[in-house]
Amino acid sequence: MKLYLKILIIGLTSIIALNIVFSLINSYHIGEMFLYLLLAIAICGIMSVVIMVTTRVLPEKVFSPYRRIFRVNSKENKLYAKLKIKKWKDKIPELGKLGGFAKNHINEPSSPQYIFKFLTETCIAETLHIYSILFGGLVFIFLPSQYLFTISIPVFILNGFLHLLPVLIQRYVRPKFLKIYQHLLEKEENIEEISAKTC
Repeated sequence: MKLYLKILIIGLTSIIALNIVFSLINSYHIGEMFLYLLLAIAICGIMSVVIMVTTRVLPEKVFSPYRRIFRVNSKENKLYAKLKIKKWKDKIPELGKLGGFAKNHINEPSSPQYIFKFLTETCIAETLHIYSILFGGLVFIFLPSQYLFTISIPVFILNGFLHLLPVLIQRYVRPKFLKIYQHLLEKEENIEEISAKTC
C-alpha cells in the first residue's frame, strides 16, 4: 500500500508542479489548471468504477482462466521473475473485497471450488485494470488541447502505471494457482476412484 501511495503522491505532485510552472510561463490561470486536473482524475476514477460494476454483471465464464487471453507462457513468467514481482506485490493494495472476493488471503487452500473462484477473480481483476488503462484515454477527449502535455498525457501515464502493476500481479500469481487447482482436482479424482473401488 505504501509503495502505491508513494507513486500516486510523487506522480500528482510532479503534475501539479509542472502545471504551476507552465501556468506562470504562459500566463494561464492556475485555478483553471487545478479544475482540469481534478476533471482528469475524476474521469479515470469514474471509469474504473463503471468498469468494475460492468465486470460484475457479466457471467463468470467470460473470465475463465483457461481462455487464451488469460494464459501466461514461460517467457512471460521469466519476465515476471526479472521484475521481482514476488518482492513488491504485497505493497500494492488488493481491492478485490470491494467486488466481494478478497485475494490477499487464501481462506480455503484445499478446496478446488475456492481456488477456481480465486483464479476467476484474477481474470476479472486483470480485465478491470486493462480497461481502466484504456478508458483513461478519455482525458484526451474531455480536456482542452492546451493541457495535452501538462495534464492529459501525464495523468494518462500515471493512471496507466497504477493499473498496470495489478495486471502484472494477476498474471504472475495465476499460473501458480492453476497448478494448485489441477493438483486438487487430481487428488479429488483419486479419492473418488478409491471410494468407488472400496464400495
